[in-house]
Amino acid sequence: MKGKKPTSVSDLLDKSTGLLKQLRQGSATADRVLRAVRDELPDGLGAHVWGAAVRDGTLTVLVDSAAWATRIRYRAPELKESAARRLGTAIERVLVRARPAGAGGPA
Repeated sequence: MKGKKPTSVSDLLDKSTGLLKQLRQGSATADRVLRAVRDELPDGLGAHVWGAAVRDGTLTVLVDSAAWATRIRYRAPELKESAARRLGTAIERVLVRARPAGAGGPA
């Protein structure tokens, strides 16, 4: 082993294949969708969104309380159009769910 330089974790991740690669791609996609949703909402509203995903034409938005979910639902038509344009994908409907972060979801 003498003379062989250890491989860095970042190099291993960059060269990943299989399941690890799929997880990295899924994570990057989730981050991109969440960032798009937060950016398309007015100041203050985006801070209450902790998760977002697009699947089968539905944009699902997870927020930290029912009160904020209601406010975001009022903006659903605008959010649908602007998020679809920004993400480059068809969004047919927006589903807003109130679920405090850490309550049955990721922390």
